[in-house]
Amino acid sequence: MTTWNRGRLLAVMLLAGAVAACAGPRPYVSSSENNLRFTTVAESGSWFSSVQASVHIHSVDENCQTNFQGTIRLGGSPIATGIPVGQPSYLVFSFDSSSFMSNSSSSINYSTMLTPRRDHDYDIAVEYVEDTYNATIREVNRRNNQRREVHYTALDACEA
Repeated sequence: MTTWNRGRLLAVMLLAGAVAACAGPRPYVSSSENNLRFTTVAESGSWFSSVQASVHIHSVDENCQTNFQGTIRLGGSPIATGIPVGQPSYLVFSFDSSSFMSNSSSSINYSTMLTPRRDHDYDIAVEYVEDTYNATIREVNRRNNQRREVHYTALDACEA
């Protein structure tokens, strides 16, 4: 292999590495005060498989169109972030599992719209335990600590 070809090969490999590094999900950057708190339990139930939970956050405009804002990888310690108050957001919880023995992977999504209210926080419990997944959202009033569960709202419920 000539020096010229080695140089071209090295340049292509460096470019491919740079592109691969940028190909991951765009991290979500909070645009408001921290009004969301995520706690996560992700257990595959097997030594030979793993599961990764994430939430993909989308803004929802007046025409009910979504605009991807970013992704938060969930797991381990609780995570606090914020979404705009009084504006609908579309939260897509993604549970990505992989098995080392069968060399397979799968993904399950759970999604809901959420419009945060002023002076309220949202505790979100994200769980994937042995092929059962769930995301439970509880609204907490900051003034009196009163709590209520927020029910699933499909994107189809959005009214333009």
